[in-house]
Amino acid sequence: MDRQNFYKEKYRQLKPDWQDCLSMYINLIDNIVDRNSKILDVGCGHGNFMKSVYQKTEFTYGIDPDKRALDRNQIIKNKVCGDAYSLPFPDDFFDLVVSAFVIEHLENPTKAFKEFYRVLKPNGKVVFLTPNTWNYNVWIIRLIPEKFHDFFTRKLYARQEHDTFSKFYRINTIKKINEVLKPLGFKKVSLILNGDPSYISFNKFLFKIACFFEDVLDKWFKFAKVHLIGIYEK
Repeated sequence: MDRQNFYKEKYRQLKPDWQDCLSMYINLIDNIVDRNSKILDVGCGHGNFMKSVYQKTEFTYGIDPDKRALDRNQIIKNKVCGDAYSLPFPDDFFDLVVSAFVIEHLENPTKAFKEFYRVLKPNGKVVFLTPNTWNYNVWIIRLIPEKFHDFFTRKLYARQEHDTFSKFYRINTIKKINEVLKPLGFKKVSLILNGDPSYISFNKFLFKIACFFEDVLDKWFKFAKVHLIGIYEK
């Protein structure tokens, strides 16, 4: 077990009702998907964490600008190298558009969500997971020059080389999400704020400090929890 997952488990022991953001994201999508669902995973990369969900349907599509990552993806049946701003799919095609840790990298999130809206069927949903710019973790990240991000994410979080991309955080608050999505026609189903102390838990002492921060956020600053998990409907 890597360092981050070790401290996630420690936090789970302290807070039995707590779910990490990725588990929450997967469960939310799992509750929507059935065998007839057409899913588009935007920025799917090489990740396999959606495997159990995607096995439920034959109609999985993924788009990513990184062809090397796409080639390594073993769980999506229909893969396209491209970006979120010009989706090569017809109108009203998908039941669900999903995106994990991608929208913070979008220079023009309005253009991307306009495309998501176009390719979704009526009453189709978009589900996304992204960092919250009000959280202290994002403040720390933004203090580090972009050229060092790949090095630090590999060393601190066991990411693969060249698995880090430029971040813009153009839509990474509750207010910004609603300002962008509602004028496009999206209706909010839910927008969840979720905490996680594992990002700065590099040892037992820092884990205790991070848990204290989480308690403070829970009590007084819920708007500043580290992750935003949204479900919006066309």
